[in-house]
Amino acid sequence: MNCFIVLHYKNLADTLECISSIKQISGPKKIIVVDNHSLNEEEKKILKKNVDDLILLNENLGFAKANNIGCKLALEKYKPQFLVVLNNDTLINQKDFLKLIKEDYDKYNFAILGPKIITNNGDSTNPFPVYKSLEEINKKIKYSEKLVKIYSNTFLTYLLETYVRIKGKIKKRTPPQNGIKRVQNVALHGCALIFSPNYFNNNSDIFDSRTFLFHEEEFLYQRMLKQKFITLYDPKIEIFHKEGKSLDNTYSKNNRLKKKFRNEEIIKSLKILKQDLEREEQNDK
Repeated sequence: MNCFIVLHYKNLADTLECISSIKQISGPKKIIVVDNHSLNEEEKKILKKNVDDLILLNENLGFAKANNIGCKLALEKYKPQFLVVLNNDTLINQKDFLKLIKEDYDKYNFAILGPKIITNNGDSTNPFPVYKSLEEINKKIKYSEKLVKIYSNTFLTYLLETYVRIKGKIKKRTPPQNGIKRVQNVALHGCALIFSPNYFNNNSDIFDSRTFLFHEEEFLYQRMLKQKFITLYDPKIEIFHKEGKSLDNTYSKNNRLKKKFRNEEIIKSLKILKQDLEREEQNDK
């Protein structure tokens, strides 16, 4: 048995499409959807008909806490071989998806596996470029703090976006690329993660529950280093990622507020990570 955990928030069409893509996969599986307090009564009825378990949260717990609840149910109720945690804006188009995962587990004994991520614009990539040093983290925090100030002001937002548009016309952006080779012990993108017993038998929570949104990848990477378990990126396993649909839906009428919220949450997550790394440096002295 394998369990698929899909986090839902305000985007039923994408969630249903994700579920449909999971159902066409060969092999025994259970689908668990965790709703971050966004479904109306009619939507609840629709989802209940399409999944094995629907978890209705009383509030929006964000990414880590909500996924942890879904994973806990899966582990206690179904005792799965693998946990596949997916954003609801992802699609799986490989019928042998589970077979490929099992082959990699038998050969590499991984704790976490990440697939190749196909997108329309190339923004989601594996391996994932996490912040690994205090210098990188501090730089990103300061940058995001500047952006929060800008997006708090309508005129400053207009100036920034005008600058970005002009810069984009002058210098074309080169999208990052997924790796073309299988590689071990790298950071992996959070939109699609496969966890094996090597991971969930040694961690009470799948994700660090101190974060709300963003940079969960850095926390998983730090766990990898501390616990010395194997992460694996394999480009022969693929998912399609529509990217950021839930957040887009939340702030569909105000892109400025979406960007402000995003950077505020980035700051919160990275400050927690910063404290962890500073504590480790002190302990090493």
